[in-house]
Amino acid sequence: MFPNTLRLLSKSLLGAIISVMIIASVQAQTPAEAGKVLLAIGEVKVSRGGQTIPLTKGASLQAGDGVITGVASNAQLRMSDGAVIALRAQSEFKINQYNFNGKTDGSEKAELSLVKGGVRAVTGAIGRENKDNLKINAVVATVGIRGTGFNINVCEGNCFNPDKTPVKDGLYAGVFEGKIVVKNEASVEAVGVNQYLYVADKDTAPKFILAPPNFLPDPLTGQKSAKPKGRSEASTDIPSLAVAVSAPAKAADAAVSTPTTALPTVTGVTVTQPPALASATSAFNPSQIYNEPNLGDGKPVLASSGFSYYLQKAETYPGGTPGVDGLPPHSILANSNPTSGATVLNAMKATPSASSGQTAYVTEIRLSNSYYVDPPTTPPSHVIYAIGTTAQQLDGGNLNNVVSWGRWGNGDILQIAGYNNGNPVPMPAGNGFHYIVGDRTDPTTLANYVVNNPVLYFTLLGATTPTAVGASQGAWSVTGGAMTANFASAQINGNLAMFNTQPAGYGVYNMTFTGGLSPSAASNTISTNVTKLSGSLGMCVAGCAGSGNVSFYGGGAVTPSATPAQAAGMSYNFNTGGNLVQGVAVFKR
Repeated sequence: MFPNTLRLLSKSLLGAIISVMIIASVQAQTPAEAGKVLLAIGEVKVSRGGQTIPLTKGASLQAGDGVITGVASNAQLRMSDGAVIALRAQSEFKINQYNFNGKTDGSEKAELSLVKGGVRAVTGAIGRENKDNLKINAVVATVGIRGTGFNINVCEGNCFNPDKTPVKDGLYAGVFEGKIVVKNEASVEAVGVNQYLYVADKDTAPKFILAPPNFLPDPLTGQKSAKPKGRSEASTDIPSLAVAVSAPAKAADAAVSTPTTALPTVTGVTVTQPPALASATSAFNPSQIYNEPNLGDGKPVLASSGFSYYLQKAETYPGGTPGVDGLPPHSILANSNPTSGATVLNAMKATPSASSGQTAYVTEIRLSNSYYVDPPTTPPSHVIYAIGTTAQQLDGGNLNNVVSWGRWGNGDILQIAGYNNGNPVPMPAGNGFHYIVGDRTDPTTLANYVVNNPVLYFTLLGATTPTAVGASQGAWSVTGGAMTANFASAQINGNLAMFNTQPAGYGVYNMTFTGGLSPSAASNTISTNVTKLSGSLGMCVAGCAGSGNVSFYGGGAVTPSATPAQAAGMSYNFNTGGNLVQGVAVFKR
């Protein structure tokens, strides 16, 4: 019996050893995961091992993969180092090389390629410590990444001006955080925040351009609409930002039915929309307006000394030379400031100002370092403020001296992004400089907090009146909204309810927004889409796409003991077809 038992035991042991060796061999041959798909809308595929297969949300990505998006489609990818990459329609993006073991020990490295189309990205750990370990080959040049957020687009006969005329082929690049280095056979150029570059071909030196082309900040919200009843099987493409949205043939309520169902939800977020209209001709009378003065905790737009480390904005220079999109210079890009080691004085100062029957404030924003503390008589270029008593605080508010927001207009404003060579910028009452300024939540504090609180819910506290960059498009109001920050799924979702009146009629609108989310990011890029719910206007019936960014306030260097992320601030815009509407909103936990 014993010899037989020994033989059986030896065979079992040998089998176990072989099994372990096979498993180890299989594991060794399985490529490491480079990232996952956060979002796949429309036709999104991966080219892998000679095969092309559809990609869906949650799918794994590997080194060697090529991600391809079709017409009216887009994708968002989250890499294993925390980077978020968004691909616009008709793009091809390759992960040539990717190595990240969870540590920045010098072994981390990524080499990517944008073969065609456009990319918006916020980088992660790779490239943060070792600047040469992350680059993107973009046909006519190589883009070196320096811990940043950027847009790049390779145009090959598929990029157009607002009037649908084609733009010059080549590489277009812009930066909204950090910097990039663009290099080709002719030259090397470093591109910083709010700078834009064009490269015609690999042998022509890169050239700076004054304003981003209209297609560069594409919000990446292209999608296919549902099949119309009684029509063919083919779906209808909703155009991206690169194509002007034409007015519908039928601009009455029949084009979009009056909503009668319960409140819809967007990825777990309850959409606060206006009530359904009683008839096609009845005017909408909102129960609450969020773009008014002195909202929040009842204080004016005012903060004590030692307040702000961060500024979000939506700005325009009405007197400026129109850019390639035919509109005056404009921007919704955030501006980062240090979260520690800086002396901050009088970050916001407000004094009452006489105005025609309304409470208004002349305000001044003073931030540290990249902005300026305690300016001299002649203000430096980084101070933004309303001079004298000409400009007014038209709407805005404050929350616990953690965050303030507002819109200046109806007068002169100095030093908005250095416009007008330091001279006063006349700002009409129907336009304005929109801002959010506050004590940004410390990234380390936020990262520790969301471990036990992975989902944060916010409701709308206040907003500025949305204003058009170009010619006026009527009067806008903000009537509701909500936001969810889901750190478990690394996603931001939410909505703003809006109302617009014009001589031609009125419209009830809902803006949904979504984007990637990281506790370490100063601002998180979002895509917006505004859709008409009801009313007589033909604007945005097929959807008006746009973009923006979200930051969190409270629990920063000034208020370290406060609850992190007491508020979330959002700056945004959306394209109404030949024009942009922009503004800011603040949400409270």
